[in-house]
Amino acid sequence: MTVPEPPASATAGTDDGSRDPRLEVPFGVRVAAWWSVCFVAIVLGLVVLVRLLNSISLVTVTMAVAVMITALLEPLVRLLVRAGVPRALAGVGVFVLGIAGLAVAVWFVVSQVTDSAGDIQTQLNQAADDIRNWLITGPLHLSAHDVDEYTTDLGDTISSHRSTIVNGFLQTATSAVGVLSGAVLCLFATLFLVLDDGRIWRWFVRIFPVHARAHANEGGVAAWRTLTVYMRSLVLLAALNSLAMVPVMMIAGMPLVVPMAVLLFLGSLVPLIGVLVAGVVVCLIALVASGLTTAIVMAVALILVVQLFGNLVNPIILGKAVDIHPLAILVCVTGGTILAGIFGAFVAVPLVAVINNVVHAVRRQHRSSTGVVREQEA
Repeated sequence: MTVPEPPASATAGTDDGSRDPRLEVPFGVRVAAWWSVCFVAIVLGLVVLVRLLNSISLVTVTMAVAVMITALLEPLVRLLVRAGVPRALAGVGVFVLGIAGLAVAVWFVVSQVTDSAGDIQTQLNQAADDIRNWLITGPLHLSAHDVDEYTTDLGDTISSHRSTIVNGFLQTATSAVGVLSGAVLCLFATLFLVLDDGRIWRWFVRIFPVHARAHANEGGVAAWRTLTVYMRSLVLLAALNSLAMVPVMMIAGMPLVVPMAVLLFLGSLVPLIGVLVAGVVVCLIALVASGLTTAIVMAVALILVVQLFGNLVNPIILGKAVDIHPLAILVCVTGGTILAGIFGAFVAVPLVAVINNVVHAVRRQHRSSTGVVREQEA
């Protein structure tokens, strides 16, 4: 065992007999300075990476979506391969069925939102008027001038940040050509990833130095396992949340039940914040359609449904693959929204979960390999 050398004395001198100015700085200050330098370097690296990804946002978004779709389809491909189906046939079949199902789902969502957009806007405007009247005539007894001023300030704030929330990484896909190019790229990338049997990943691992390839491979396996489990859980929980609220909304006599279910499904795809926004819209429409009591009932039912599936079903599906504190989820979604809009809010949580599990996997791999080396040396 090597004994570390004691720190140099602060009174040590240089060759010419003068005091060394570096040793006049306390040890704690020097450590804090190095930590600060490392932290600033990491932040600058992340800023450069985000700017680079934003400059090629069409590729970034489409490849991320392709990877997520592949994470949903890959378990079925593996199941077919284990049953004896050739990999190419299984990949093509699952790809065709998956893309067809996704296309039908997108068509259904778009048609529901398009057909009901006017009615939803009318209901929300009526809800805003009812809330305004309650603020004036209710227990708060605000003046009409104050209410109008607060409403105007809120509307200006939302309008000023609307582009930040909606655009983000999607700003290059505003034209029809960009959307079409992204869709074609996403389809081809998904097909190649579904057909791939690991060649792409093995090529990527060979980029690393020889001594780091085992760590890189272990981290990649952990990342893919985490993303697969997360995507499966996300879609399943979003479907359960929306389907469970359908009978509640039907019993309450709410209008626009199917569009509201679609809205809840889409909102559930963004953890915490998305389902909160969708729930507020549902409660406002319930307030206009059936009164305050129905709105409160809908809010309570939505909270119970989300908590029930989140606390009981989600741990069973996820296990220990994705273990993130709710506060961390809130911070990640908020930060992702600020950096990359809706796309950032959608990918923030799986990205953090993947990074967290990759770090743990690489650390375990390093410890196990170090232990093996020590045993061989012993």
